[in-house]
Amino acid sequence: MLLSLTLLLGTQQVGSLFGKRAPAAGNRAARANYHLVDCDQDGSSELRLVHPLPKTRYLYNERYGWFDMTHFDAGNPAKVIADVKAAVSSGGGIISISQSVRGGITGYTGHYLVSSDVGPEQTIGVALGIYMDWSYRFEAWQGQLPRSLVGPFTPFAIEDLPTQYLGFIEDSTGLDRSVLFACFLGEVKAAKAPPHLWPVTESHTVSNGPVLPRIKRLTNETFQPMILTENDWETVSWPEPLRRNPIPSDYSTWLFEMEETWYLNQTIP
Repeated sequence: MLLSLTLLLGTQQVGSLFGKRAPAAGNRAARANYHLVDCDQDGSSELRLVHPLPKTRYLYNERYGWFDMTHFDAGNPAKVIADVKAAVSSGGGIISISQSVRGGITGYTGHYLVSSDVGPEQTIGVALGIYMDWSYRFEAWQGQLPRSLVGPFTPFAIEDLPTQYLGFIEDSTGLDRSVLFACFLGEVKAAKAPPHLWPVTESHTVSNGPVLPRIKRLTNETFQPMILTENDWETVSWPEPLRRNPIPSDYSTWLFEMEETWYLNQTIP
């Protein structure tokens, strides 16, 4: 509910530059590969050139780290928003969020109750709250046996949850992710997979003996980007126009109902 007004105005300005409204989420193929946008939120009248994103799985930005193209649409945030809107207009209801893995062999589904007390003005905040809860549960599900045996570095990889958050922002505003990078995050380039393991040196004390390096798995259980600083790996805050506050779970807003693991359309609660 707290997305900056300038971001909403930016959506209208992007469309006005081309004599039409900015394309809605789901129409990404119809958007121009190169175009100019007026990023009004920076107080400048300078137009910025939007470049098509590299055709690669991983993207890297110096200020905000890695992003995984396969996670922008995880759980289909556009559908989550549409389903919450439909539930609110119907006086409440159940919505479901699903994601397949391993080529569709298996997958995860979460079911959520949207309260009849939710008003239209709360729709995006409720949808974000539900989507973030589902995203966290989905990552935790991937870390359980037997899935962790075939994907030990998959759960809570440093790029996963931040990418999914940005995917929700993309679908909730109608701004293409290439515009989000051009206006708010900065230049992005193709990259190799982010590191999943990192050497750590223990401090020497009398009790633990000589200094010995060890290897730990890098994880990120927040929706904030993670980057390597001079001191260590640290999370960084999104630029203010991209910050949204999810509406938390409550009997008057939304509740997690149940989850299912499915294998080739067979569900296991």
